[in-house]
Amino acid sequence: MPIPTHATAAPSPASSNSEGSAAELASRAGPVLSLEPVAAPHAHALFRIAAALGPDFGLAIAFLTVLSALVAGFGASFVWNKGPILVAGGILVLLVVVAFVRRAPAIVRGAPEAWADFGAAARRVIRDWAPFTIIMWAFESMETYTGVIRKTGIDEALYRMDLRLFGFEPTVWVGRLSHPLLTDWMSLTYGLYFILPMIVASALSLRGRRHDLRELSTAVILQMGIGFVLFLLFPAGPPRFYAPLVNGGFSPAQLHSLTGLYELQQSAFDTVDPLRVRSAFPSLHCSIALLTLFYSWRFGDALFPKRPRLYFWICLPLVISLWLSTIYLRHHWVPDIAAGLLLGLASSTLAPKLRAAWPRVRAAVVAR
Repeated sequence: MPIPTHATAAPSPASSNSEGSAAELASRAGPVLSLEPVAAPHAHALFRIAAALGPDFGLAIAFLTVLSALVAGFGASFVWNKGPILVAGGILVLLVVVAFVRRAPAIVRGAPEAWADFGAAARRVIRDWAPFTIIMWAFESMETYTGVIRKTGIDEALYRMDLRLFGFEPTVWVGRLSHPLLTDWMSLTYGLYFILPMIVASALSLRGRRHDLRELSTAVILQMGIGFVLFLLFPAGPPRFYAPLVNGGFSPAQLHSLTGLYELQQSAFDTVDPLRVRSAFPSLHCSIALLTLFYSWRFGDALFPKRPRLYFWICLPLVISLWLSTIYLRHHWVPDIAAGLLLGLASSTLAPKLRAAWPRVRAAVVAR
């Protein structure tokens, strides 16, 4: 199936995209829009704002509000150059460039409305991808506050849970399997956690499936929000920072890779203050990886229309390796992983329900 020229092209039959007509929107809007605007003008105004933002942008703005409160209470601590921020922002810029390249021949010919068409396409890309970029920047910045608000961590409790479950600490036991090549593989898959779902999101954007893209965006933002709340309530560091294991528990004391990929990752991870950043529980790497499997199964036809499950099967071994890498690389306790998987399941379940229930004021007006 050829990729359409315009971002608003009709979706494929397999897509769940159905922005559709106003009547269809009204039928899906649900009872939340049954409020009569004349009787509740303030509520109607809020509905109009919420409808204009959408759940993805609305939740992203809520994140920014929380970040502002943290800055006001604990001082500024912003992060700008983390991988997920650069990935989301880079894709946004690249998609705008793609929109321009597609329309460049018409612009060169001086076709009427060519620049207007490009401007509309660019605005659609910015609207759909700004929430990803905002949420990743806000989340990475807020993560630096997780060890400041509640300073007593749950690391010991997580360690004891591992011992009760297995009779040994898995991050210590797996050290006997360590090998530089295996460390390289685990480091590679661990680093793919945000790239894999962004491949699906990029394909949806290029095919004009904006409804599906925003559902994926909403799921990612939901899990980031719930995860951050859990970081604040249950601050915990990774096993590699846990003093009883650092001081003689791990064998080998330090992992090593053949290519230097692990050392490169660690040089980024371990520049954080372990007393300030306490964001191990739940594991968002595991959560986002589960979202990847969920949405690659549902929306994989955006990548391979003739083999809609192919991307899922490509991702499956990578995701399983990613889950295992959280133990092998000493980044997470087993309860972190379990909580992350539950969070991913909850987010993927809640996202379509939240989009279905989100106010759609224009649909309600048409319905009247």
